[in-house]
Amino acid sequence: MRRIYCLTTAIAFALSLAACDRAESPAETREDVAEARQEATEKVREEVADAAEVRAEGAEEVAEQRSETDMDDVNDAQAEAMRDNAEAQYDVAIAQADATQKVEKEKCDALTGESRDACQSAADAAFAAAKADASLKLDQAKAVANAQDD
Repeated sequence: MRRIYCLTTAIAFALSLAACDRAESPAETREDVAEARQEATEKVREEVADAAEVRAEGAEEVAEQRSETDMDDVNDAQAEAMRDNAEAQYDVAIAQADATQKVEKEKCDALTGESRDACQSAADAAFAAAKADASLKLDQAKAVANAQDD
């Protein structure tokens, strides 16, 4: 009796492990990818709108300083606008990278085992590369702004 119980438990455990590594159905994957794309599009749209607002505010500040004809203040305003724009563009780039990563990871759910792991690792690596690129561009833009400020 104990042997049957152990065998039944082992089979149940093996089946539960097999279910953990199952691929999503194509319909589930399509639905998840569509949902991730929709959310990503909304997030990126918000970041782009925020970036446009930052650009407009910076341009307004520079124009205001120009009307006062104090070149030091104009240079300071331009440098500040450049820094603000760089940060806004960084936020957009991160939102786009995050969106791409989420969509790609949803696509990975259609795979199993090592293929799924490799797919998710590739999505993570692409996100890390995009983030590093955005950080580099932010640092470069801030360096230019700081040089303008001096």
